Amino acid sequence: MRIPYSDIACPKQAAKQLARFSPHVRLSAAQEVLARKLGYRNWHELEVSTRVSAAPVPRHMPNEDALHFVLGISDALGLPDADVQYVISKSRLVRNSPWSMDDQLSIRSAIWRQRLFGPPKRGKPGTVVRDRAHGANTPAYLKQAGRPTHVLFDTGLGIRADFEVVTPRTALADFVPSRLWLPYGYWTLKDGSEVIFARDYLPMWRIAEGVVERLTPWLWINGIIDEFFFAEAAATVAWARGSARQLALNHLSKHRIFELPKLVDVMPHLFEADVETVGDSVSRLQQASGVGHVPPYAQLNTLLALD
Repeated sequence: MRIPYSDIACPKQAAKQLARFSPHVRLSAAQEVLARKLGYRNWHELEVSTRVSAAPVPRHMPNEDALHFVLGISDALGLPDADVQYVISKSRLVRNSPWSMDDQLSIRSAIWRQRLFGPPKRGKPGTVVRDRAHGANTPAYLKQAGRPTHVLFDTGLGIRADFEVVTPRTALADFVPSRLWLPYGYWTLKDGSEVIFARDYLPMWRIAEGVVERLTPWLWINGIIDEFFFAEAAATVAWARGSARQLALNHLSKHRIFELPKLVDVMPHLFEADVETVGDSVSRLQQASGVGHVPPYAQLNTLLALD
């Protein structure tokens, strides 16, 4: 499949962003990999093939193809799948319009199934099971089988008796837990900016003068003067569904946030045996990634016991 472009702006932006993620990735290497994955012999052919047009050249890559596209670039450049997905979405590389949040969640959960979990199987961590406790029929990821059984629900980690967890004969759909990406509220800071945070009060996004910044979840945000909770505004305790969920989604859309936050990248660490909370998994992600840049409005979150 060859993706057409009316100009070189989108591929050039994507190549620059990919090169920024690692000191080991040269811009020229990112350009060549992108060109080949987009269906061209090399970057030069991509450049000369672009044609100036008054209207954008239509492009729409299906999710299944987008999944292979993300994985191919990740393998070729040695970059994390999550960072590649973020860049492709942010640069509008394979679609004229942004991926919807459902698209983002579908692609990320498919990446996990292929890279992290493998085929589902009874008793295997990462298999989507059914929680039958208290008459429920709720899907959850199996974290650790046994007595008790540890599971990961849409809203967080939990424990069940072994007989309360059932492995269906037909595999259930994978999902990205709302705990890792759905806003719980936002803080207003002294400088007038806004920081959107998750259910565990971990930062996800900062909006300042219309510019959106993706934040690392191990930051402690300073200078908070006000806070807003979507569930409180919706007069409900059900923060991950119903009216509160819709308010949170509307807020993301209002700020044109169509990508997934860095917090979602903790998913592999949640399945480590000695990780008991989302905070534990954030600590593991920070250890694996490095602290990185700490902005002036924040500091490291020492409550996470980061090393």
